[in-house]
Amino acid sequence: MKTKYILSSLFLGGCLLTASCVDKLDIGQHGVTTIDDFYKTDNDAEEAIMACYNEWKTVYQPAFWIKNLLSDDCYSGGESWTAASAQQLSTYTFDASFGNISSLYQNLFNVVYDANLILENVGEDSDIKRRARAEAKVFRAMAYIKLISLWGTPPLVDHVLSMSEYALPNGDPQTLWNFVNTDLTEAAESGDLSEKANVNDWTYRITKQFAQALLGKAYVYQGNYSNAATVLDEVISSQKYDLYDDFENIQTTKGEANCESMFESNYVYDANQVNSMSDMIWVYVHWRGDMLAFNEPTQIYSHGGWGFFNPTKEAYDAFVAEEGVDGYRLNASIKTYQQMRDMGISLNTAIAYMYDNAGYFSWKYRVYEEDVINLYWLRCPNNTRSMRYAEVLLLAAEAHVQGGIDSGKALQYINKVRDRARLAPLGSVTMDDIKTERRLELWMEGCRYQDLVRWGDAATTLANRGKERPALFEDGHVDWTLQTNAQAGFKANKHELLPFPTAEMNVNGNMTQNPNY
Repeated sequence: MKTKYILSSLFLGGCLLTASCVDKLDIGQHGVTTIDDFYKTDNDAEEAIMACYNEWKTVYQPAFWIKNLLSDDCYSGGESWTAASAQQLSTYTFDASFGNISSLYQNLFNVVYDANLILENVGEDSDIKRRARAEAKVFRAMAYIKLISLWGTPPLVDHVLSMSEYALPNGDPQTLWNFVNTDLTEAAESGDLSEKANVNDWTYRITKQFAQALLGKAYVYQGNYSNAATVLDEVISSQKYDLYDDFENIQTTKGEANCESMFESNYVYDANQVNSMSDMIWVYVHWRGDMLAFNEPTQIYSHGGWGFFNPTKEAYDAFVAEEGVDGYRLNASIKTYQQMRDMGISLNTAIAYMYDNAGYFSWKYRVYEEDVINLYWLRCPNNTRSMRYAEVLLLAAEAHVQGGIDSGKALQYINKVRDRARLAPLGSVTMDDIKTERRLELWMEGCRYQDLVRWGDAATTLANRGKERPALFEDGHVDWTLQTNAQAGFKANKHELLPFPTAEMNVNGNMTQNPNY
């Protein structure tokens, strides 16, 4: 539970005091600032909103695990087939006590709490304070877009709760979406958010166009395609963003702060945090270093990854079907085992095989050796991206097609994405075209699972997810018979939503668990 004190952590030992002792011990606490004394100045407002920016960083890692491993984008590799933290997701055998689900749920509500503190306590008597309030609304809405799309009916927390309000019931989906719409509309129309000076400028702060892009995404999720098309068209016509020309580094340190980034969390080198486990996503996502043999000139890539996210055969085949084996976007996203061997990277002959690998390696999220702070933990100050302009274009195309609004604009938007991927332009555009482009363009960026659910395709596409899992051998052959699980796979009327965490259900008698958990 959050305390009423800011920027401090206190432990108060229990004791029994007589009435005569209380007055003598009733002295002010040193080193703390109460809510009544904080939020008065511009500096206070800036410190408060920075807490939101910092808290948002904690969302990325559990969201990356959950949303990617629930999709058909990657296998849950690791040390063995008993790595439960990954396998339960990719086989759909998790339950309400699963750790990453609890972490993501809690971290999202921490963001909501920090935003509510600002909106209740920061005034509107300066530009800095008004900007903090507008940014807080965006953070609160960002958190709720994830909460609603993943859990369906999370409680609506629109203020800092008193103790008597802690056990809130499930929220109503339409009321929750209206809450998101209002926050983002008010923030975008406030005139208080930053805007880039030009397309090549960058700011770590939330911009008006990012708020609009989130609003457009929320409208698409709600099936409100007319409003989605209007607001997304406005983002595009602002000409504040464009597609980055180096797709091969779109998610590496070399592609940070580019013209395509709608919002990304900024990371810097910190010598005091070289052994920290607070952000280990890069050690998880990079190749399994101790199972690989590296030969020159591969020293430019880190040798310290754990290989928890290996591309699926289905994903690779989808790229090939659209782009061919030499496709630019394919080869900027995934490398085959043969391509790795041609670069001097192969399986170590001392191991029998690599778990959950069908002969493909992530290239999109590779880690450069020069960026590694600590080899084993692979601390890498790479910014984490929340949204790219390519997604804005594809969401706008979807809104126009689904809403039957302007097929010409939809075609223009999707062809812009295809042009960067070095593909021939389409002559017309269908929803199948948009589904294909979203799968390839946003591969392993945490979009696929929610896309399949909202399109009604999840039960079919993910029905056999995790039932057969591959093992890659040093000579390049793949065996699919070493590990099978007949109980695995997406179950309709259950896995469209995540379970509310056990810890939440145990303390909140007013909550109803999602179906079939």
